[in-house]
Amino acid sequence: MPPVADLAAILPELILTGLGLLLLLVAAFVDERGERAVSPYLTVAGLLVAFASLAWTPLRNRPVLGGMVHADLFTLFFRMVLIGALLIVVLMSGRYAERRGISAGAFYALLVFATVGALFFLDAGDAVSFYVGLETLTIPSYLLAGMLTRDARSNEAALKYFLNGAVASAILLFGLSLLYGATGTTALAAIATRLAASGADPLALSGLLLVLVGLGFKVSAVPFHLWAPDTYEGSPTPVTAFLSVVSKGAAFAAILRLLFTALTPLRADWSAVFAVLSLLSMIVGNVSALHQRNLKRLLAYSSIAHAGYVMAGLAAGTALGFQAVMFYVLVYAVMNLGAFAVVVALGEAGEEESLEGIRGLGRRNPWLAAAMTLFLLSLIGIPFFPGFWGKLYLFQATVQAGMAWLAITIGVNSAVSVYYYYGVIHAMFVQQPEEGRAAALHTSWGVGLGVAVTALAVLLVGLAPGGFLGWVAQAAWFR
Repeated sequence: MPPVADLAAILPELILTGLGLLLLLVAAFVDERGERAVSPYLTVAGLLVAFASLAWTPLRNRPVLGGMVHADLFTLFFRMVLIGALLIVVLMSGRYAERRGISAGAFYALLVFATVGALFFLDAGDAVSFYVGLETLTIPSYLLAGMLTRDARSNEAALKYFLNGAVASAILLFGLSLLYGATGTTALAAIATRLAASGADPLALSGLLLVLVGLGFKVSAVPFHLWAPDTYEGSPTPVTAFLSVVSKGAAFAAILRLLFTALTPLRADWSAVFAVLSLLSMIVGNVSALHQRNLKRLLAYSSIAHAGYVMAGLAAGTALGFQAVMFYVLVYAVMNLGAFAVVVALGEAGEEESLEGIRGLGRRNPWLAAAMTLFLLSLIGIPFFPGFWGKLYLFQATVQAGMAWLAITIGVNSAVSVYYYYGVIHAMFVQQPEEGRAAALHTSWGVGLGVAVTALAVLLVGLAPGGFLGWVAQAAWFR
């Protein structure tokens, strides 16, 4: 039996696990009408309790549970970001799930269990808990992608996600096995010590390469991105938001943990790999987004490009790059969740999630259109929006690391992205709604609240980034 003090360090994960089991019981013993009425409120209440528990969760400067888990300030930072992001996803899901006939209890339970996996993934102190956390995150995600059981596109999304994910998982596991063969240990800190002593032998380098390939699938980095557009388009829109923000955010946090704890002696090797992946992801993501008409596919290619921006910070491989990645994950979470909340509003009203569906939104729901404009300007990186500060931070990190060419690539790609983001703004405010569409677009209170919270967060981070940068600096153990 683990010590109580160690169990207290994973209190949020325990609360979320209990919440997931409770939701499954509701799904099993309550009729469908009661399930739809109870599950969303129960999930929101459970997430608020889990979020509040962060204030009482003890932090440790050493791994707990036999070295399996870290519970430090870095973990606390990402727990707050990911649980907060899941709360927004749940708020925007209520009417959408009801309209699409999604089983409410199972849907919310899978979201919660996937988040438990995300938390264990990012705070892992051992290769075993790292892999178990990844699979606990990924397996519920396959099911979530296929929740629209009568929609062929959703079935296709789940199948493609599962097949690509299974291959990536096998490659990652093989890579971890090779690292174990090279070092004789699965503890992340001990791997670093033995790599520093033995040097970069071919076995360790092979393990590193395979691990990076597996993680490249997870963050949809080019050339491992092909599953992302179809999966994002076919999945229920709240699930797409979850994959884009919670799943990807946890993956980047776990990558930071792995690279800067276990693989620091191989920094020159993984830095070069991430520089190439960053360059390819920015270019392919932005160029592919230029001709997209479906908003979810556009945001899918946009997310590939933004993964490229984040990987520039990893390529820098410095303390500043480490903090820049953390800050960008934070700002990407709020601005991208907000954009997806607007797309959910279209879906819950039964309208197309496309440029045609969003035409004339400025007349039909000016507040929603104004919020969408706010999110898109931030995604572009217009000065004094959160995306601008995030890219500026990455820019500084790459220049400081002697990679000015990568910083220039970030600037050029941000300029390219103006074209397709502006296309959405043009459709909302300049084009007329299609004939036959309702004069006004009404949103549910959950989506309205999700949009309002994310818009407020975008304004707050954009106008006062200093406090958030200070928070990141405190939470980054590699400083």
